[in-house]
Amino acid sequence: MTQSSYNRHKVAIQIQDAGDLQALAREFVKVVDSAMAETGSTERTWSDPAVIMFVNKFESLSHSDTRFSDAYRVCQERAG
Repeated sequence: MTQSSYNRHKVAIQIQDAGDLQALAREFVKVVDSAMAETGSTERTWSDPAVIMFVNKFESLSHSDTRFSDAYRVCQERAG
């Protein structure tokens, strides 16, 4: 699939009912690559609507906002 034929905005809408985190993560790389190719800027890529929708989807699956502190603590402990 060429970069020009990949519609990250359509994909961002289509994944809203998805639950497979691994598949979402793989698709997210494509979305970010597409946004970066279009915007040419890391900061503008952060603000891309498709990127925002994917990040929100990850948040809705992991509830990281309410669990971040505990997750950070555990990762620090396990990192050695």
